[in-house]
Amino acid sequence: MMQNSIYIFLISCFSLLFSLSDSRLITTWDMPSQYTLYTDYLDNSASNIDSQVEYDITSSLAFSYEHRILDEEKFNFFIGSEIMLGKKSDITLAFHSIYLMPSYKLSESSDLLLRMGYSSLNSNNDFFPKSSYLLGLGSEIKMSDTWSVNFFNTLHQSNSIKNTIEVCPNPIEDCSEESIYSKIKYNKFSVSLVYKLIKKEENSSSRRRGRNS
Repeated sequence: MMQNSIYIFLISCFSLLFSLSDSRLITTWDMPSQYTLYTDYLDNSASNIDSQVEYDITSSLAFSYEHRILDEEKFNFFIGSEIMLGKKSDITLAFHSIYLMPSYKLSESSDLLLRMGYSSLNSNNDFFPKSSYLLGLGSEIKMSDTWSVNFFNTLHQSNSIKNTIEVCPNPIEDCSEESIYSKIKYNKFSVSLVYKLIKKEENSSSRRRGRNS
């Protein structure tokens, strides 16, 4: 919860610094996919081996806010924050992210998008990593002055987290502690509906053009 507050604070600061720039509200549907849990055991006992297990994960919704900080004819740059609803699996997961997003205009109605950022990972398992990095590639199609649709493929890769477990080989031997390192890789495909918040100046000029025509 603390990291989510930091994300909101950072986005608010950029919105104030670039108060004349455009903002966008995004509603995203993440399609069903899989995540991979990697577990590495140190000082292995005979009963433990390193593992790599894939888990199915359900679809979910996410909500984002983006603010433009650079506006050029062909190139734009946004900073954004995304809050994801929990995804159901063997373990409930949610990635809450802050990211930078450059975009390149391919035509009047389409853009190429790139996302790079950092996520806090919320789960109901204390052995899971607490954060990850994200990298995404996508495209956006403009439907009107205010509405567009984008498609994204995003990879989340966490750092390893160290945990300690107690291993008891059998009832007559003493138990010992072992260290294990866990990390997660999660790849998702998503479809988003984007709403552009039009600035007052832009909205007024649009109305004037309509009256003049």
